[in-house]
Amino acid sequence: MGVDEKPSATVVPDASMPQLTQDITHEEAALDKTDTVNDDQAYKYLASHNTAATPDEEKAVLRKIDWRIIPLLMATMSTAATYGLIQEANLVGQEYSLLITLFYIGYIAAEYPSLYLMQRFPTGKYITINFVAWGIVLACTGAATNFAGLAVCRILLGIFEAPLNAGMIMITAAWWKKEEQPRRLGLWYCSAGFINIAVVLMFYGVAHIHVGNMFAYQWVFIICGLCTVLLGISLWWLLPDSPMECTFLNEREKSVAVQRVKENHTGIKNAHQKKYQIVEALTDIKVWLLALAVFFQNMTNGLQGSFTGLIIKGFGYSTYKTILLQLPINAVVGISCLVVTWFLGSSWGQNKRIIMCIICYIPGVVSTALLYAIPVNQNTLAVHLFAVYFMNTITTCASILYSLLASNVGGYTKKSIANTMVFISYSVGNIVSPQAFLTREAPRYTTGVAVTLASFCAAIVILCILYVLYVAENKKRDREATNQPVLTEEERMHMAFADMTDKENSMMRYSL
Repeated sequence: MGVDEKPSATVVPDASMPQLTQDITHEEAALDKTDTVNDDQAYKYLASHNTAATPDEEKAVLRKIDWRIIPLLMATMSTAATYGLIQEANLVGQEYSLLITLFYIGYIAAEYPSLYLMQRFPTGKYITINFVAWGIVLACTGAATNFAGLAVCRILLGIFEAPLNAGMIMITAAWWKKEEQPRRLGLWYCSAGFINIAVVLMFYGVAHIHVGNMFAYQWVFIICGLCTVLLGISLWWLLPDSPMECTFLNEREKSVAVQRVKENHTGIKNAHQKKYQIVEALTDIKVWLLALAVFFQNMTNGLQGSFTGLIIKGFGYSTYKTILLQLPINAVVGISCLVVTWFLGSSWGQNKRIIMCIICYIPGVVSTALLYAIPVNQNTLAVHLFAVYFMNTITTCASILYSLLASNVGGYTKKSIANTMVFISYSVGNIVSPQAFLTREAPRYTTGVAVTLASFCAAIVILCILYVLYVAENKKRDREATNQPVLTEEERMHMAFADMTDKENSMMRYSL
């Protein structure tokens, strides 16, 4: 069978496949008969490493995984703007918006090639190389003092950042059960919020550095870049490529780690590109709706991300006070993300991801309505600041949407294409959003605020449609399952790791 052919949907494994046992065995001759093209790499591994695990063993392995798979923290362009970047780099008009746009143009150009290479080569090593390159370029950005120099650096930053978010989704799907994924993704996001409190305070100190002709924003890039490079080098040893190849688990623990995620029915990794899965991803309405939801989520980033510092500074505050006034934003991001995703990881929060995402959009709708309707003056500054802070609960929606991507797309090639579609949407949203923030409308940016409000509403509608489709498909599969024979444990294992798409695998249920 060629790598581009669609495999049979049968659930009965080949008769030559060795019977899975309750003890760890090593039958190397039998492994050669495993279908390495269509089966997930985890299936071949379990053919010789399958073992029953106790609940205590699973908990112990989960603790090890949680402590080892660390989040990647990246600096943002918004913070640099509050250090006088626009004035000191001689940026005029929409050049700041163009710098944001150029970053995402590089991101789009590199997204699919990055995901293809991540599928073909060790995931952890590929992410590490790009992370180190990203840090080097970030440090070099400190040497740029005009639009041309910053533009080149921004494009390169987008290219090297392209695999990082998508890689995080792949890592999440490979290491954690569906019900565990929202909480883990939430921890990545909330930790960024809490850590940024310390980072902003550090930047406040950096802003007071006056050495020679160097500007404050140059020091920010140099310090962040060098720290990123040091962290990236350590990731070569700290970030494993897969549960089967990690060094911090012994052989039995690896088997437990792989078996833990079999009920996800989304697999761990298959290095072969399959054309039929590419076509399926491109024609799946559920993938398109998820991509659209991410697009409108990021259409709000201009207001609650890139232009936050400029908006606050436009209220009449100094550069230094603007930096400090952004501290509550990071607290709101961290606390809301932690609370919501912790709830989603509990027994009460199961299959409530989309509902909680919609709820988290409500503060965004209220905040943008306040910013649009109330004029800026000394008597309304408190209301405007409250709105700027309050809307940042929507950051939690990003982690929820990415958890849906990790949980609800099966087949490694289809997942790669779905990731490409989602993160191109992510990039396009971030390209379009800043263009709505017109310099002449500062500090209210009424056009940008109106576009953001409309994006919130559009995202809510799309999520409602996606919820209905997921529920209908799950009910359909439940009805069909009543007429199907009961599968053996070996057949269930084969379906879990046969690199089948979510449409092919009738045992898979969509997380809500």
